[in-house]
Amino acid sequence: MAKETGAKPITISSDENTLLIQFCLKGSSNFNNSQKKPIVFKQAEYNILYLPKEETTTIINTEDCDLIHIYLGENFFLQYMSRDYGVPLYNLIGIGKLFHNNLYLSPKLKSVLAEIENCDFGKNLKSLYTKGKIIEILSLQLAQYEEEKIIPSTLKPLEVEKMIMVKELIESDLSSSPSISSLARAAGTNEQYLKKHFKLLFGSTVFGHMISCKMEKAKEMLLTGQYRITEISEVVGYKHATHFTNAFKKFFGYLPQSLKATKIFFGTYFSFGLELETMELLMMI
Repeated sequence: MAKETGAKPITISSDENTLLIQFCLKGSSNFNNSQKKPIVFKQAEYNILYLPKEETTTIINTEDCDLIHIYLGENFFLQYMSRDYGVPLYNLIGIGKLFHNNLYLSPKLKSVLAEIENCDFGKNLKSLYTKGKIIEILSLQLAQYEEEKIIPSTLKPLEVEKMIMVKELIESDLSSSPSISSLARAAGTNEQYLKKHFKLLFGSTVFGHMISCKMEKAKEMLLTGQYRITEISEVVGYKHATHFTNAFKKFFGYLPQSLKATKIFFGTYFSFGLELETMELLMMI
């Protein structure tokens, strides 16, 4: 996994067929090649790009651009990508994208990317851990792709822009919990359309996305081992740590304290929580 920032052009070529998963976290990015129109990525979008061997492409970014790249060999990718999924890898000629429309980066995907970045296993174990996480990423992407295929494309460009604005408002300040009415006013729409269109575009309710963002951010902070529960609860908008703890347990199925304990015991972390009884069993083994 590689992080790319800033406006410096990135040139990519390979001596074998390669799949590149590009996540655009900030800014925008143009994926240019000599054969087709540029593939444009906006903030919070991602796609899987097919790069045939011995072909060269250049990525042009805005100054504030922040990208994450994951490179996969074709054989590795095809192990997990059945023809049944309908992703047109087998029909692509030259450099191209697998999903017709870019998908939107979900809080869960962001969390998995953070877990890969923050993992401090040794070299061999980290390689195994990263492979597992990449398979998880592919699973989440395919699930999102399958869900969006059955959603009718009924939203007009202006409606899509308004929903993206709401999504960005939610994600820009996790310490607050804006109401549906205030978000609708900010986007220039009404509550009914906001709830309907947001669900259509992102596959989640407004409130569901808000909670998901808060909990995934909390999990990311917990895994660093640098923050207390009270600090994390404030960052994600809970005045009382007990309310945060209850919400975290309801969302993930385990207490935030058990995730911290897991990191202390192993010297690193896993992406799931372990209750204390489970840890005691592991210590006995």
